[in-house]
Amino acid sequence: MPDDLKLSIIVPARNECESLPRMLAELPTDVHEVIVIDGHSTDGTPDVVRKLGFRVETQEGRGYGMGVRTGIKLATGDVVTCMDADGSYDPEALGRLMAGIKAGNDGVFCSRYLPESGSDDDTPIRWLGNMVFTIMLRVLHGVRLSDSLFYYALIKRDVLQALPLVSEDFSTCIEIPILMHKMGYTYAEIPSRERERLAGISKVNALTDGFLILKSMLLFKFMRRPVARRTPAE
Repeated sequence: MPDDLKLSIIVPARNECESLPRMLAELPTDVHEVIVIDGHSTDGTPDVVRKLGFRVETQEGRGYGMGVRTGIKLATGDVVTCMDADGSYDPEALGRLMAGIKAGNDGVFCSRYLPESGSDDDTPIRWLGNMVFTIMLRVLHGVRLSDSLFYYALIKRDVLQALPLVSEDFSTCIEIPILMHKMGYTYAEIPSRERERLAGISKVNALTDGFLILKSMLLFKFMRRPVARRTPAE
């Protein structure tokens, strides 16, 4: 991989006008592009983003997954990461994520449960649910990750755009590693810390979204869809 990889940062956002100014100010200034994907906000989020000088686009459809998929379509960099608009993803990890790509991986995922990592926003219930989903991800799909629900990752753009994604909700966070594993792409993990959100309220409902992710986990096991495996020469 070349040393001058172009980085696209995608920021799915819905009603995050309070947190985005601080979150965007923390991002490195030498990246290829930052695209805020607005999820039909009603609090003036797009106007705030434009006033800060950042690009904002309206996502296709509804839901977090559709925001991610819209961003993937629009990205033009060599590698792509999605960062939450609430500021919970630590920008310090970007350099180590990039190092993992340059080491030969197609994707690198952050984990809150490796040594030297952690979370300022975890609860016992969330931790337990995540561990259950992580075990299911390993048993049902063979995915070798320690943190299934923390979608802070850096992935080659051509890989992301080759994945036949269908998720419209938070199930995207498991669908992407499942498809990468199934298609033979290489991936690794690094430790990273999840911070408390900077402002506003969480859009995640542990019960409702947890049920949707569980449903998707089982559905992806038996879903029939054309998936071309990567060959070693690629």
